[in-house]
Amino acid sequence: MHHRSAEIRTPSRARLPVAAALLAAICALALVGGPAPAGAVAKPRPNFVVIQTDDQTLDGLYAAFVPYPGAPPLRAMPNTLRLIAKGGMTFDRYYVSYSLCCPSRVTLLTGRYAHNHNVRGNVPPLGGYTGFATRGAMHHNIAVWLDQAGYRTIHIGKFLNGYGDAPYDDGRTVPPGWDAWHTVLNPDTRHAFYGYSMNDNGSIDGPFGDPGNPETREYGVRDDPGCPFAPANGLPCYYETDHLSLQAVEEIHATPPERPFYLQLDYTAPHGDFRHPAGPEPAPRHYGWFEGAPLPHSRSEGLDEANVSDKPSFIRDAPRLTPTELHTYRVYYDKVLESLRSIDDGVGWIFQALAQTHRLGDTYVIFTSDNGFFFGEHRLAGGKFLAYEPSTHLPFLIRGPGIERGARSGELVANIDIAPTVLALAGVKPDASVDGRSMVPFLRDPKLRSNRPILFESFVGTNDVEENGGGPPAATASAAGVSRRRGASTSIGAPPKDYSGIRLGPWKYTEWPNGEKELYNVENDPNELNNRVREPNLFPIRSFLHRQLLRLKTCAGRTCREEAPPIPLTRKQQRRLRHGQHH
Repeated sequence: MHHRSAEIRTPSRARLPVAAALLAAICALALVGGPAPAGAVAKPRPNFVVIQTDDQTLDGLYAAFVPYPGAPPLRAMPNTLRLIAKGGMTFDRYYVSYSLCCPSRVTLLTGRYAHNHNVRGNVPPLGGYTGFATRGAMHHNIAVWLDQAGYRTIHIGKFLNGYGDAPYDDGRTVPPGWDAWHTVLNPDTRHAFYGYSMNDNGSIDGPFGDPGNPETREYGVRDDPGCPFAPANGLPCYYETDHLSLQAVEEIHATPPERPFYLQLDYTAPHGDFRHPAGPEPAPRHYGWFEGAPLPHSRSEGLDEANVSDKPSFIRDAPRLTPTELHTYRVYYDKVLESLRSIDDGVGWIFQALAQTHRLGDTYVIFTSDNGFFFGEHRLAGGKFLAYEPSTHLPFLIRGPGIERGARSGELVANIDIAPTVLALAGVKPDASVDGRSMVPFLRDPKLRSNRPILFESFVGTNDVEENGGGPPAATASAAGVSRRRGASTSIGAPPKDYSGIRLGPWKYTEWPNGEKELYNVENDPNELNNRVREPNLFPIRSFLHRQLLRLKTCAGRTCREEAPPIPLTRKQQRRLRHGQHH
């Protein structure tokens, strides 16, 4: 029986009644994490909750801030780290192959590189929701495959850029394979944490809340700090992140106990919303929590990199960041951390819903991000799109049956591997080839390693990236991560239209269409400060990686999963070996 006092105020068509036990348990979340209560019936097939954030870096997951001397560290995502990372496994070398919203998200859905699923950017005709809807990816993806196998498939949150944008889409379509559909309309062209509209199972609902004044870039009315459970003003709660989290709770409760489910929760946070101040809008209950937190990397770690003589020409041409830019992006980062706290609350609520429905013991929960973001590294601010670590090296946490608690894997994995892993755990076969491979062997044995490389690729021009990039207009940055001086009519030299790269062993190798190349030993140089591509000693490794890259650029299916031969010795190592053989 549901009690009126425990009713959660949300903007859905019907309010989400959740038992008073949920609110009480949120206050005692430390108790969550054990096996399902006694008497729970084990299902033959597991459930899945895949949580994907937008523009979240690896630094954001682990961020901790000491607000004043002697204070305990304030973490951005304590529930996520405790419930998923500590309760499951962390893949420390997880990458996205194409660090841009739509190509990355479609890779998660299909298990294919962008050169095979062919959603190559964020805008029509080749990218965005239009690109997805006019290609095979629309009908051959994880939702379709699991739905056909009897799973209840649920999507909540942001889907793809351009969904609901006229004239390409009216926002009423529910793509094939989804049984429950609660998806944000115009997720980038009208991106806002208040005043958004949604497609709820084919019906357009909203707007929810006040989007504010686009001229002044200010919100109108925000939630009361007591939202979502106890607003002191008695008004509805509209903050988007909470809304999405509570819809996930409702759908978990609404799923029949005998039916397995796949729930994909795509938050729009911590993507910026183009309103003052810079960065995403936090929940009012988290305002100011991380005010004054420093940027994720220091100058010694590449912030506003001083010596860029070894970098490609578009970075060599970039001016140093101004004090205004550095301040803008510090504020941006503070707001990112505050917005992550509401996502982290949602993670706690979802775990409580799984426990209440006796599903926690047979549910795999995955946490990841679609792409990263630059906060001044290598003089880049406000974007993603490039293969450098802040953009491509992202969180990947997984918890579920048979996974050792607190385990870590150093295996090189990528977003092409998510769909094959879920399908393998569900016992479902895809009806089309996939480029990735199941991570199940590495889940069972965290020490297992292979020599399979990961491809980096891009097919967009700067304009495509800028259209939905995420940097604040008032800050001086283009969405490609290249500084734009306020009032300037053009940005400085933009990256060449396409690039490709490879990650293998300790190495990351990138080739630009203009002939420039980069080679980093990421294990020894995690901030990519020393491009070693011109070192004669490393020419055998460079040539080897070039050959492997040529293979991967056109790979499909099985050929994308093949392991590479052993990385060759350096010239010095070869000479020492020959000298030793002679003696």
